[in-house]
Amino acid sequence: MPRSPRQEITDNLTVGAYKLGSVISKGVPSAFSALAGTLVGGPAALAMRDKRAMVERHMRRVVPQASNWEIRRLTQRVFDSYARYYIESFRLPALTNRQVAASFDVEGYDEHLLPALQAGKGAILALPHLGGWEWAGRWAADLGNRMTVVVEPLDPPELFEWFVSLRQKFGMKVIPVGPEAGSAALAITASITLLAAGTSASGSSNTSSSCTCNSIRT
Repeated sequence: MPRSPRQEITDNLTVGAYKLGSVISKGVPSAFSALAGTLVGGPAALAMRDKRAMVERHMRRVVPQASNWEIRRLTQRVFDSYARYYIESFRLPALTNRQVAASFDVEGYDEHLLPALQAGKGAILALPHLGGWEWAGRWAADLGNRMTVVVEPLDPPELFEWFVSLRQKFGMKVIPVGPEAGSAALAITASITLLAAGTSASGSSNTSSSCTCNSIRT
């Protein structure tokens, strides 16, 4: 369906805001990313009324005994967390391999992933959305692994394409979630090193692996 002129303006402003945020984030020191997330998360929660209402509904299901004040506090923490996620992800292109590696505690890579990779069939990782997964992808790519990631498309499409180009800079090949995502991912599993699937897509293979990349230290 063709977009209305008003929708096109809104979409252009949205993409422009993300790009501007990307430029500004590169100048934010790691130690201040949490504070910056709070500063950005507050206005975002006020501006995104529909999404704020959705988060509040989710929080009431998870914490039904919570007061209205506590629901608002928990909802704001969600927006602060997302803002910090974007700030930290946008900083990635400006960081060196050494800086990325120093931010991680890794468990299970040598015991699980390396044997799977050495078998020559690739490996599939099912990753929960805990922390910034782009950091894990960048870290794995820095080790020389060829990464393919399955991600949920975003609206507007221009924003999704911009995020694809951002992830490609980290050495990732991006497959959008959709009817063809599973077959596309499995078709290239044998020729890649790591396939990372988020919560929107899952898969299975003869090679199982479990590598835990803990949250980023700041």
